[in-house]
Amino acid sequence: MRGIIAILEDDPRRTEAMKQVLKEVGPEYEHRFFDNAPEMVAWLEKNLEEVALLSLDHDLGSNRSRKAKVFDPGTGRDIAEFLAERPCACPAIIHSNNYPAVMGMCRVLEDGGWKLSCVVPYGDLEWIHDAWAKEIRKSLGPAI
Repeated sequence: MRGIIAILEDDPRRTEAMKQVLKEVGPEYEHRFFDNAPEMVAWLEKNLEEVALLSLDHDLGSNRSRKAKVFDPGTGRDIAEFLAERPCACPAIIHSNNYPAVMGMCRVLEDGGWKLSCVVPYGDLEWIHDAWAKEIRKSLGPAI
């Protein structure tokens, strides 16, 4: 059984709210969070076959300092392009306010044969407890 929900989200408040939702709607799954695309791609290269569901943000903030060097966190589009080169392994949810970028991610993933849905954030964090939680349940199907 695929037992991991992998999430790309750089906002610590959103991440914490998502962890709370996952305790309720997906406690039987391991939850892996990433705040940047390069680390998620490296992890997915080794673990994609274990992933039951992906949830991807697009905007991951500006370059950061890491080990005294400039580090580019990339974007959710980087993950979409990585996934599009592989057969669909699980459902994916895109959660981002950046509508043009979401459309680009959708096109890349759909062209790659991936099953996906989108959640448009609203309010502060209530969308996570409402729309995102509902989409998690729907995407995981009867197991939830």
